[in-house]
Amino acid sequence: MENSWEEISTAAAENRRELTLHGAEISKRIENEGLDESIYSLKSLNFLDISKTCLRELTSGIGNLANLTDLVLHNNELESIPPEIGGLQKLKFLDISNNKLTSLPDTIPNLSALQSFNASMNKLKAMPSVEKLLMLHILNIAHNELESLPDGIYNAELVHLSQIVANNNSISEFEAEISDLPHLNLLNLESNCLTSVPLELSECPKLKELNLKGNKFKDRRFGKLVEQCPTKSMLDYLATLLRKENADSKGKTKSKSKKKKGKKAEDDEVEKLKDSIEVLHFPAEDTGVYVRVTQGAMSVRQYIVCCVVKQIDLTKTQNSFKNFITLQTKLHDTTCVKRKVATIATHDLKLVKHPLTYDAKFPQLLLIKPLSKNKEVSGERLVRNLMKEAEDFRKEKKRNTLSGIHQYLELLRDKTQYPCLMDKEGVVISFPPITNSDVTKMSPTTTDLLVEVTSSTSLDICKKVMDELLIRMMEMDLGAVHSKSKDSSDEEEETSEAAAMATRTQKKLVVEQVKVTDMEGNLRVIYPSRTDLVTSDIKVIRHFD
Repeated sequence: MENSWEEISTAAAENRRELTLHGAEISKRIENEGLDESIYSLKSLNFLDISKTCLRELTSGIGNLANLTDLVLHNNELESIPPEIGGLQKLKFLDISNNKLTSLPDTIPNLSALQSFNASMNKLKAMPSVEKLLMLHILNIAHNELESLPDGIYNAELVHLSQIVANNNSISEFEAEISDLPHLNLLNLESNCLTSVPLELSECPKLKELNLKGNKFKDRRFGKLVEQCPTKSMLDYLATLLRKENADSKGKTKSKSKKKKGKKAEDDEVEKLKDSIEVLHFPAEDTGVYVRVTQGAMSVRQYIVCCVVKQIDLTKTQNSFKNFITLQTKLHDTTCVKRKVATIATHDLKLVKHPLTYDAKFPQLLLIKPLSKNKEVSGERLVRNLMKEAEDFRKEKKRNTLSGIHQYLELLRDKTQYPCLMDKEGVVISFPPITNSDVTKMSPTTTDLLVEVTSSTSLDICKKVMDELLIRMMEMDLGAVHSKSKDSSDEEEETSEAAAMATRTQKKLVVEQVKVTDMEGNLRVIYPSRTDLVTSDIKVIRHFD
């Protein structure tokens, strides 16, 4: 290899397994003399990276590199890929992104060991079938000109496929069989030409991240969910529609004799027996709870969502109250990520003087009577005392880990102002993410509850936390109002199982909307809205629909 490039000669002499060629110098050589063909004689190579150059073509010699497991060719000017690439039977990682490719060779399906395939940011109008790529984990075909997902993508034998990234194409539809992919956890079809999606998408067993933004859906409600809500809300909504569709289908096949027993409701019997959350419309301004957000709060911890939970019973069982406090703690540790992304606060509504103001104050000016304390204290002194307690604890226990309120002090580090929620008389009732006020402390006798969730991360996380809290409250049967479904004697022909379900006590929670505005009265958020609490597991009755 006397006339070979130095990098290639060195790799051959030292029998190297990896070779990287990129940058201005390499690009200049390729421009002047083309890629050194001797590179294809390096049969020991496992990893080859030629990127960020003016490389326009690969020759058939690429097929000689039979031991390649990783081939990186991104950010070049490739206009084609030779069919010999299909001979690389050990190839696990292929990155041909950000080139000028308009098509790919039909031999791509021969790459039976391929695990990650990135063909994004090209000009592809079609893709070869991926049906035989049974080891594929990640497929990235974003920013192309594709009108559909690749053939074979719905093959249930693609048991390793976990990510499909196909945003910024011209895809107008995909098939219901996508639910056959057992481990798909990410699907990104943002900015395509979708107007609807198959309801069966809700049956993808592992799907956790779904991005469908930038499409124009005919179902306007679903379109709002896509733009504003987390994946779970979208899937729950689709699941609800699928259940109704299946129920309608079953209803059409019932015999005339059964129809004579009475007019069936639109939902099937299972739907009737669901536990429910009733959402009451925001009352008049003089009676409803609303929160005004100041500019100061916007610069410190800008997101807040509130609602009122009515007619609760925390004495229903001996442990109802204790279990509700434990629920908040668990959500703080899990969904709220140790209060780093959000904080929950609860207040006895009859002790709350509204309207409320969400503001930010300098530590020495924030005065609060902390939960379970008898005296009012400034935010500055409260935090200082807690820090001292934390330091004493570390010394006593000889360890750095903290528990309880002390573990959240780090969240206030370097804050010049502290967020707070005040009643109409200026009394601070909440100091997130540290503590509530003892003034509005809830107790086992509380019947109406004001719930607040604040965050400096996003409005979406506030809603997610609130959704989960309310659903869990309903599941814990904290609602005081119960309703029994029809008596089992109403239909003598019911099976014993159906009758048992019919006579059980249904769980129910009543929630009233709270409005959040800026200081000029412009609406920031009202919760729960039509796009909140979208789930297939419970019935949500919105009295404003």
